[in-house]
Amino acid sequence: MTGDEVSGAWSPWPSVRRSARASALAAGGSLLRLPLQAVGDDVRVIAELGLKALGGGVFVVVFALFAQTLRPKRFAGVFAGVPTVAVASLLVTAAVKGPAADAVACTGMVAGSVGMVAYAMTAPTTLRWWGTMRGCVVPLAAWSAVVAAALPGLSAAPAAQGVVLAPHRWHRPGPVRRPRLGLDWGKLREAGMGEIALRFGFGAATSVLAGLVSREISPLVGGAFLAFPAVLLASLTLVSDEEGQRAARDDARGAVAGSIGMIAFAAVGSVSFNTLPTAAAFVVAIASWIVVALAAYGLAWLLGLGDDEPQQLTS
Repeated sequence: MTGDEVSGAWSPWPSVRRSARASALAAGGSLLRLPLQAVGDDVRVIAELGLKALGGGVFVVVFALFAQTLRPKRFAGVFAGVPTVAVASLLVTAAVKGPAADAVACTGMVAGSVGMVAYAMTAPTTLRWWGTMRGCVVPLAAWSAVVAAALPGLSAAPAAQGVVLAPHRWHRPGPVRRPRLGLDWGKLREAGMGEIALRFGFGAATSVLAGLVSREISPLVGGAFLAFPAVLLASLTLVSDEEGQRAARDDARGAVAGSIGMIAFAAVGSVSFNTLPTAAAFVVAIASWIVVALAAYGLAWLLGLGDDEPQQLTS
C-alpha cells in the first residue's frame, strides 16, 4: 500500500494532515512518505536517491576507517563485506516505501551476496595473475554470472531460499598459525582525504545504482546491486597501491567471510521485514551479519587460515 492510498490527496489543513499521519501509521506506513507527497515525482526520486547516496557514502567511510585499524589484514577484510550500502539504502526505502519493499530488496540481495562471495574468492588469483586494475575488474564477471544464475530462482519466492556455496580450497603454507587480532588506532591518521573521498564516492555511486536499477527494472534486481562489490573493488585498489598486492589478496580473502555474513543479512532481512517491526528487522538482520561473518572468520582462524600471506609469497 502506497502513501497516496493511505492518506489520499495532500491537504494544507493541519487536522487533515494529522488524520493522514494516524492512518498511515496504523497501516504500517511511514511518516517520511507524507511530506514527500507535496512535491513532484521527479523531486521525490532525486531526494530518495540523494539520501541513499549520502548514507551509503558515510557508512562506507566509517567502516573502512574502522577496518583500517584492524590486524591482520585478512581479519580487516571481513569488514569489506559489511552491508553498509544495503543498510543505508534499506533505511531510506523503509522510510519512503515501507518494510515490504525492503523484504523484496533483501531477497534479490541474496543473489548479489552469493556473487560477492564468488568475487572475493576469485580476486586473490586474478590479482596475482594480472595486477591491480585488471585483477579487481575481472572478478566482476564472476559476480555477474552468479547473480544472473540466481535471480530467476529467487524471483519465484517471496523470501530467500537456501544458498549452497561452492567449496573453496584455501592456501595454507606450513604449520597452523593463529594470529593475534588487534586494533591500531594510529592507522586512522594515515587515511588521506583522497582515500576518504574515493570510498565515499564508491559507496554513494553504488547506492544510486541500486536505487536506479530498482526503479527502472525491478526491486528484486535492484536488491542484488545492494551487494555489488564496488566498495570492495575500491578497497582492493587502495590497499594494493598503499600496501602491495599481498595485502590486497588478504583483504579479498577476508571479505569472503564478510560476504557469507551478507548472505545471512539478506536472507534474514527478506523474511524479517515482512514479519517483524521495521526496527526489529534491522536489528535481527545486522546481528545475523555479525554472528555469521565473525563465525566464518573464527572458523578460518581456528583452522590456521586467518593469517596473512607470509612475505616470501609476494609476487
